[in-house]
Amino acid sequence: MEFKRKEIEGIEVYFFKKVTSTMDIAEDFLNKGKEVIVVAEEQSCGRGRYGRKWFSPPGGLYLSWILKREIGSDTVSKIFPVALVETLSLFGISDCRIKFPNDIIVKGKKIAGILVEKKEGCFVVGVGVNLNNSTDKIGDFAISYNEIKKEKVDIVKFLKYFIIKFKELYSEQDKILKMWSEYLIK
Repeated sequence: MEFKRKEIEGIEVYFFKKVTSTMDIAEDFLNKGKEVIVVAEEQSCGRGRYGRKWFSPPGGLYLSWILKREIGSDTVSKIFPVALVETLSLFGISDCRIKFPNDIIVKGKKIAGILVEKKEGCFVVGVGVNLNNSTDKIGDFAISYNEIKKEKVDIVKFLKYFIIKFKELYSEQDKILKMWSEYLIK
């Protein structure tokens, strides 16, 4: 399977055209011994919690992050949604909320989802963000960046800022719970 490798903010990122699921591909990278992010332009069998299908047409950001850091599972489940909300805000979508446990909601519709799995002493975190893709085939419960802003976003640039935001939050873990609580739909 062909891929391109690029380092973004000190993390190896592997870009694929189309895969079954970035979570499946990430398993092949578990033995690398370091953090790796696997990104696909499209997934044929993207999945969410409980094996639910994540519709993944071209134009979205679909990634799995092999997280090899000293971090608790509760922190992982909060840091990624907060980093996504903060990144979307940087790109002009400031009304994002977190729907427990793993969805990012804008205007009452899902723009992103997160899947956290523990494997071989590390976390594999799957993230799907509707960026430039149309959500017409998904239904009324989904929305994309493009549908909100009426413009396309550079997916690699978005990924870079997501990584930066994650690293900022990781270095200030004492703030995560408060931020998560503020963004949480109650």
